[in-house]
Amino acid sequence: MVLIERHHTLLEKLGLSTLTRVKSFHAEIIEQAAGKRDVQRIKTTDESGGELVLYLKRHWRSDRKQPLLSMLKRGRLWSVARVEWENARTLQAAGFHTAALVACGDEISLLGERFSFLLTKAAVGPVTLDQFIRACDNPARRRKVFDQLAQELRKLHQRGLSLPDLFARHIFFDPEAEPVEFCFIDVARLERSRRFSIAQRVRALAALNVTAPLRFVPARERVRFLRVYAAEEEELGRLVAGITCRTTRMLKRKRYHDFLKPAAPPGCPPPGSGP
Repeated sequence: MVLIERHHTLLEKLGLSTLTRVKSFHAEIIEQAAGKRDVQRIKTTDESGGELVLYLKRHWRSDRKQPLLSMLKRGRLWSVARVEWENARTLQAAGFHTAALVACGDEISLLGERFSFLLTKAAVGPVTLDQFIRACDNPARRRKVFDQLAQELRKLHQRGLSLPDLFARHIFFDPEAEPVEFCFIDVARLERSRRFSIAQRVRALAALNVTAPLRFVPARERVRFLRVYAAEEEELGRLVAGITCRTTRMLKRKRYHDFLKPAAPPGCPPPGSGP
């Protein structure tokens, strides 16, 4: 099955309108987990001749638990790509921005998912939060972005939605805009609840915290961010304690070791930047 939201004619021209052609499609690979998943960037032009950048995420093998989890949560079998598609639609309906949906498709058998894909436009915004914290040294601009992001996440949680994979590299925006509009990508996991507990909110906020290295975001900015997010001082204290505890556990995993990496001495380039 293939669902096409927009650019029908263009997808037929590119060879992205059927599962068979999507499987054999080749473009610039920007991420790959051999035999499991790959992500390709496609630079083309839209129907009016304007520049268009698309991202194709293909899932070749899903977690064995995925079919069971899908049936328990929804009473039906959804592929990994279909779940992310529906999560994006849920976020958009609630007033939040995600990469614009173009198409998705999957191949499902009685035993579960055999293949699926998701095609989106590029996220709106010239930088990710990860890029911003590394490059911006303007205190006023940083305060504006951090304050508005804290308010956006508070609103997200108040509306009964949370992103467990809230990594700094998954948030795009234009720091010059007023107000700043944040665009979320990689929304394959989305939690829903009438009211999120401190522990549930800590899960998302700790993911954001641990993907913003200490050498780029000092403690005072982190505390200010949480103070803007929190409704009251008591909640602030519980959030700080919870995020600190969860971050400590997450740092045991190799993928998060960049968090504690020291800053390069003045005048010294970071490792790997030289010839």
